[in-house]
Amino acid sequence: MGQEAAAEISVSVSGSMVDSHPYGIISAEGSQFGYCTIAGDVTPFGESVESYANYRVAELDLHSLEVIRTFEVGYYPTELLLHDQFLYVTCSNDPFLYQIDLQTGAIDSFAMTDSSGFEISFLSGLNVDANGNVVVASNGGSFDGSNENVVVFDPVTESIVNRIDVAGAITRFLIHDGLLVIPVGYPENDFSASPVVRWIDPDLGTVVSEVSIAVDTADFPGPSDISDLGDGTAVLTVFGGSAEVFVLDLDSRVLTSTWPVGGTDFSQSAALPLLNGNVLISDLLGGWIKELNPLTGDLQPFGDNVSQPVDMVLKDGRIFVTEQGLEQVSVFLAPGSFIRGDSNGDRIIDVGDPIALLGYLFLSGSLDCLDSGDFNDDGLLDLSDAVGVLGFLFSGGADPSYPYPVGGADLQEDSLDCENGA
Repeated sequence: MGQEAAAEISVSVSGSMVDSHPYGIISAEGSQFGYCTIAGDVTPFGESVESYANYRVAELDLHSLEVIRTFEVGYYPTELLLHDQFLYVTCSNDPFLYQIDLQTGAIDSFAMTDSSGFEISFLSGLNVDANGNVVVASNGGSFDGSNENVVVFDPVTESIVNRIDVAGAITRFLIHDGLLVIPVGYPENDFSASPVVRWIDPDLGTVVSEVSIAVDTADFPGPSDISDLGDGTAVLTVFGGSAEVFVLDLDSRVLTSTWPVGGTDFSQSAALPLLNGNVLISDLLGGWIKELNPLTGDLQPFGDNVSQPVDMVLKDGRIFVTEQGLEQVSVFLAPGSFIRGDSNGDRIIDVGDPIALLGYLFLSGSLDCLDSGDFNDDGLLDLSDAVGVLGFLFSGGADPSYPYPVGGADLQEDSLDCENGA
């Protein structure tokens, strides 16, 4: 069953001469904050970057759905990484790695250069290695004159400590058991070649294993996202050439399954693991999001008519989707989400909810989601919850605890749960 967008966060930036168009999005562990790159439009060849691209990152409160702060970085920011107190950002139109101190708001930038000192263009994916270094990738292939498309940056010494030669274009990548797991488009800078996934020793720069991804190469396909499912497998999406997603065994370093996701645009963009073991797949040009079981290939619709969904993140029972075609981040409800105070599960808090709760407490009634009846989120269902809803409805009482007014998950460990699990 498909999910309708529950709400939106406006990410328009006042004072900007160009459209906002959000791109990447991540959430912070242990807090309600998230961060979204405001990229603007792709600059047509020969035109001024300043006339099209944006240059900001927005800090979002993913509970209240508000923009808290914005930071200025390079033009067309795309990828994000949280590491210690810092937010790192790469930009397609800028050869610098940006470091934002989230405690002070201070912004620093560091030039990413090859071993000859030339700047590396089209910076993209980010990750952290076992030594706490920030690993930066480039999506530019050899267009900047170098195949050193992976750079290892030490944030303590603020210096580049290693460069790895990977001929081809990189968007996102993983680090698994100490190895870089890098999907490469146009390997060896061959635009007629199928993408590959390479396991690379980060110290030696040598390729340990390689898997070819068979797709139609007529429209120059390239990997767009690789997502670790946490069970030793990963899902790979490819932009162009195939209406399929690919499941990889990260330990044995093989392709285990290929699943069709339908559509004719062949523009899969993001893969997002869910708590139920399934994966959301988005398609940029098709404007849809589907839920895939990576073990069986079973596919269910999740969201339609989404305007160029580029990236997704799951946070506290809510799924945030950057719609590059609009000026907003849309908020969808994850499977098992609920609205606190909505005891009867009709997505509206009204007099029917305390009636349903009282029926459960005193007349052997049933509730599909016990968490939804726990108005004050004390981990118990009792008369005070019904009184709380009535006070909220009729006498200006306190609002329900999170998640409200948009659905989400329970933030507290207790014995209450929803039928489908949150």
